[in-house]
Amino acid sequence: MSFDPARGRGRGGRGGGDRGGRGGGDRGGRGGGDRGGRGGGDRGGRGSGDRGGRGGGYDGGRGGGYDGGSRGTYGSRGGGRGGGRGGPVSIFRDPNYPAEAPDTKVAKMEDDYHKSSSGISALDKMSLNQRFPTRPGYGENGRKIQLYANYFALNTSPSFALARYPVTISPSMDDKKKKREQLFNLILELPEFANIPLATDYASMIITPNKFPFKEEREFSIPWRNEGEDDPKSNAQIYKVRIGSPTSYTIPDLVQSLGKISAANVSEVQREEAIQAMNTVMGFFAKSQKGTVSIANNRHFSTAQEGNWHNFTTLNYGLEAIRGFYQSVRPATGRLLLNVNVTHSVFLERGPLNVFFQRLGDAHSVVDKIKRKRVEVTHLAVKKSKSGIIIPREKTIWDLARPSDGRTEEHPPQIARYGAGPKDVKFWISVEQSSTKAKIPPKSGSKQGSSKPTSTLNKYITVYDYFKSKYPNVVLNPKFPVVNVGNDVNPSYLPVEVCIIKPGQIVKKALLGDQTRMMLDFANRRPEPNAMSIVTSGKQVLGLNTKDNPLLSKFGVQVGNSLITVQGRVLSPPVINYKNRQHRPSTKTPMDGSWNMRDTRFHTCGDLGNWTYMVVESDKRGAKWNHDGAAQTVEQFRAHLEGAGIGVRGWMGRPAPTPKHIDGNETATSADIERVFRLMSTSSNLKKPKFLLCILPVDDVMLYNTIKRFGDTRAGIHTVCVQHSKFAKGDPQYFGNVALKFNLKAGGINQTIDKLGIINEGKTMVVGIDVTHPSPGSKETAPSVAAMVTSTDRLLGQWSGICRLQGQARQEPVSELEPMFIKQLDIWQRKNKALPENILIYRDGVSEGQYNILLEQELPKIRNACRQKYPADYTKKSLPRISIIVCGKRHHTRFYPKDTDSADSKSNCPAGTVVDRGVTESRNWDFFLQPHQSLMGTARPCHYFVIQDEIFKSQKVKAPHTTADSLEELTHNMCHLFGRATKAVSLCPPAYYADLLCTRMRAYLADQYDPPTGRTTPVPGNPSTPSTNVGQGRINIHQDITESMFWI
Repeated sequence: MSFDPARGRGRGGRGGGDRGGRGGGDRGGRGGGDRGGRGGGDRGGRGSGDRGGRGGGYDGGRGGGYDGGSRGTYGSRGGGRGGGRGGPVSIFRDPNYPAEAPDTKVAKMEDDYHKSSSGISALDKMSLNQRFPTRPGYGENGRKIQLYANYFALNTSPSFALARYPVTISPSMDDKKKKREQLFNLILELPEFANIPLATDYASMIITPNKFPFKEEREFSIPWRNEGEDDPKSNAQIYKVRIGSPTSYTIPDLVQSLGKISAANVSEVQREEAIQAMNTVMGFFAKSQKGTVSIANNRHFSTAQEGNWHNFTTLNYGLEAIRGFYQSVRPATGRLLLNVNVTHSVFLERGPLNVFFQRLGDAHSVVDKIKRKRVEVTHLAVKKSKSGIIIPREKTIWDLARPSDGRTEEHPPQIARYGAGPKDVKFWISVEQSSTKAKIPPKSGSKQGSSKPTSTLNKYITVYDYFKSKYPNVVLNPKFPVVNVGNDVNPSYLPVEVCIIKPGQIVKKALLGDQTRMMLDFANRRPEPNAMSIVTSGKQVLGLNTKDNPLLSKFGVQVGNSLITVQGRVLSPPVINYKNRQHRPSTKTPMDGSWNMRDTRFHTCGDLGNWTYMVVESDKRGAKWNHDGAAQTVEQFRAHLEGAGIGVRGWMGRPAPTPKHIDGNETATSADIERVFRLMSTSSNLKKPKFLLCILPVDDVMLYNTIKRFGDTRAGIHTVCVQHSKFAKGDPQYFGNVALKFNLKAGGINQTIDKLGIINEGKTMVVGIDVTHPSPGSKETAPSVAAMVTSTDRLLGQWSGICRLQGQARQEPVSELEPMFIKQLDIWQRKNKALPENILIYRDGVSEGQYNILLEQELPKIRNACRQKYPADYTKKSLPRISIIVCGKRHHTRFYPKDTDSADSKSNCPAGTVVDRGVTESRNWDFFLQPHQSLMGTARPCHYFVIQDEIFKSQKVKAPHTTADSLEELTHNMCHLFGRATKAVSLCPPAYYADLLCTRMRAYLADQYDPPTGRTTPVPGNPSTPSTNVGQGRINIHQDITESMFWI
């Protein structure tokens, strides 16, 4: 399980956060926050993560918002290790090297480009052969500051070149990662490669600075031998390894092309392959170390605990978290850089397997953690190499013992039940007629071996009796299950007492709530300790010093001594517009990215129409609340809404019927909630409410999801969930948070700003697009869902949303984009009496490798939708103009203040920091923006990359400002318009709203995305019953609320 990035519980502290609290993080905010904070830390805070995971699972989990805890999207609690409130500002200082100014050569290249970019002719721009728009210069707005970036400079000799040799193996080992890695080690030991510097990705290639002595393709026959063995066995498998013809890359040519303004002499394919080769070289050291575990080629974790305890923490229930390091070679203006960041993942806790079961208890709760995990067996005699090195005896756990194991054998095992213990697992033991020794057949034996014939031969024997006879020193607990270290066809059983879990085995299952909190406390650290880890432990684990890694010198690579420094700028915040109590204009100026609504009303107030409240009772958990007390608090809340300007005259005078939350019985709870919603929406004796305030007894994700599903898709009733323990206090700040949501759902506008550039003209529709995918633990039938939100006017205060199931699960390009776009254009046209001349799209959730796919698959669908909607006079004017900006959150770039003048009170970069130099490429138009203040951890800026532009290039900008300023300032200002917060948010609102809409879809499909633990495991011995495909009808919104901001 990876912890980059994750979303879990995002509650904020008191005042911010969906459930309140001063400082909940990105969306916190005194007097109105939303869910803690998106960026409230390097990994968010309690709830930073990537959408998903039931109950605070690694990939997400429920976030506690004031809406009862819709999944914690980008949350931040405000207290973890290294984060938290208060405390002195701490600034990173490299203990070995003094701070340096930004590289002057790079700065000159950037300045030369900046001066020349406006003068590049159309012909020159065409010759650049750019896939994406060229950078229109660099931004100039804002106060300039210097920052550290988590990058090292990579320097190479002028003649530095790499040769990449493709490697193919027969028979294939694609599905056997560990075995393939060992075979590559055997390849590197071939005498033909002696004294040649080599690096490999352990998958498909070998890299060397010197070509091999043979010119043609070469095939080698390599007999298999296990790690540590001196010689192959007589019957060892022979692998045919073919080394193909090399491809050469001259890295200085690549670096030179990165500093040119005009066309480069390195093709895009050559560039990507050369960088891949460099990544292989830089990652080889960590991947080749026995005490290091590598994940996905670029994330490396040291499993050595001695002297390294600060990089470990227990998560209980048999899991541990390890802090490791991510690295990636990145192209930048005039140079190559090595991006290094701290990263965290969840692993199976090392140690005896019987202790593991003893702590966790129920075998069914353990099995998913240990399947396919490696163990070292301890009951066999120690085996050593000729040099005296112990050769570990390792096995891989297939599963617990199943009644269906070995069904094709003549004498199949006899298993009492799934997860049976050693006294309830029998296997057949037989005698070979020509031998006086008994042998446990490998197909069903517990362990191959020999002994003198006994009376137990030629019949079934239990694992317990076999080990009692064969290994009397091993004491077995009959209650612990037996593990199968063979497979379901050829089982081989071992008791857990002879198995030790190997360290460094990643776990991809969702975490429990407490585990998520512990993980976030461990992961959230301020910039200074993270940067210090990179230049100390990171350099050691990754082998960035030639002392630790002499191979770098042999390849001719030198890594910079310390982190590079770059120039950043701090943009001024926009003025926020509200109304005062006399309904006159009132303004607020953000400080550190936040403001408060004291003595103000919303900019435009909505009317709730018919509304009431519903108290959900619990049979076990949560505080009991009598209805008189509830009525009094609701009356206080009604007065608060009225004071904020929201129309509340439709109060229905009495509460809705009371459903019961039956702890542990989802079916009964769902049925009772459905009964109440059906009664409210169909009864002839009751008016259907437009709004329903739902007071929940406990923080329960299933309860929340059920209410949202019935309210949004069945009844067409706006629901706002609050937790009883918080709502009953009558805190005005908490009421203010909840009021933000009520007003948006009612069609109101919470706040506006004046500085919106081209959007102020009222001719630009802003669009946000995102796609959510199944996460670890989801059912196989779980679909991917695409969400789109569009602005409805020039104020960007109200948005309309639409969702569609994707054609295939895990498909990123939006399959139904054309009809979705047509519908949203219809809404804009109806509300604005015209079609938009500009369409500005913020696309979320796309990796760098998928940028081209958006242009090839999504942009044509958008243009087709426009052709169907726009009349000829528009198209003759080349309207609409379309710009697409990709918003990247899952990157590893971080910036650290270089001095106190460039730091906020939490030791992070100040709110409003933008960086478009130093770590970017001159020709690509991209920038990093951190509009918010992170209340804990290390702030993560959002990366914006322009892949299509027809809007900004047509706008005239007065010097010294540039077109780059226009986009950076617009994006920054928009981050102050997230309607549920009185804080700037880290992700531009159109993308964030699309993200929230995806999250709401996950609530409707919670049975698919987050099935209860154990539901996805088939009954032992029986085939699993396939679920029916999920239909669009399950996420269709009721017509009464479909064009509202129901997802807020």
